[in-house]
Amino acid sequence: MKQPLNTTYKYDEHAMELNPNSQEYKDILDQLAKKGEFDVHTTKFSTHNMKDINGKYVYVPKNILYKITRTVLKTLLYVFRPIVNGFAFNLKIKGRKNLKGIKSAITISNHVHYLDILMNMQAVNKKNFYVVAANHNMKRGPIGYIFKACGVLPLSNSLDASINLNRTIKEILKKGGFIHMYAESALWFRYERSRPLKIGAFKIASENNVPVVPIVILFREKKKYEFFRHKKTITIQIGKPIYPRADLSVRESANIMKDECQKYYNDTVCDFYGYDKETYSIYISPKKSAEPDETKDPETENSKKEH
Repeated sequence: MKQPLNTTYKYDEHAMELNPNSQEYKDILDQLAKKGEFDVHTTKFSTHNMKDINGKYVYVPKNILYKITRTVLKTLLYVFRPIVNGFAFNLKIKGRKNLKGIKSAITISNHVHYLDILMNMQAVNKKNFYVVAANHNMKRGPIGYIFKACGVLPLSNSLDASINLNRTIKEILKKGGFIHMYAESALWFRYERSRPLKIGAFKIASENNVPVVPIVILFREKKKYEFFRHKKTITIQIGKPIYPRADLSVRESANIMKDECQKYYNDTVCDFYGYDKETYSIYISPKKSAEPDETKDPETENSKKEH
């Protein structure tokens, strides 16, 4: 009998044992959506050798070794991420103009691929880019140190650590940094619908008076000549920044921002996949608004709409 994972996160053990490309896995996602259990983890992860994230954990060290390591890793990522994203996913990024003029922000995206952090890094393309992640991603030893230097900020159940994380985020944003958060929480592999966004990212944005920039990861059917690519290719759509309301309380402002972001997310998913907006629901399998015209290239049509 398997030992339960050392985690407070909810997870579906059956789904974690399946091939995430299988129909059975997709059926489990549908079942979870119908029950409204959108934050259940369904892809395999390990809590072995997990680092204890407590009040003493230093999120962004100030020593020279860390700074050198971070600079080297950022350079390597800058060089290799477009190669990986281009070859493996034929990644297309739309809406980059929406990032112009923004000095610091919270960016959020749906969590739908093991490598979507590389995609988000390339899409945002900012020097001081950090990502808030589940604590099981942070391991002891060299791997954990590399993750830290790449900008991973682990969550924690420790109150002291959470206070420390919020303080670190505040410092990063004040210095002109970008914090990426997965507002859906759990990874649902290649999920082609929207899920409800949690309020945490929007509260942080309101507290620090910075915008939230929504990012939606979308999956295209690959072309016949793309036989060498695995499964689907990917489009990233960057939305317009959503700003806090100074005339409202932090929670009221955060709720309005969240609702605006959710609408953008739902509309983008419907527009891209052709779901009927009138009947669309996050809880049930959506209907197509019309049969797709096979003579049209969806990427070309989307580009026309942008211009």
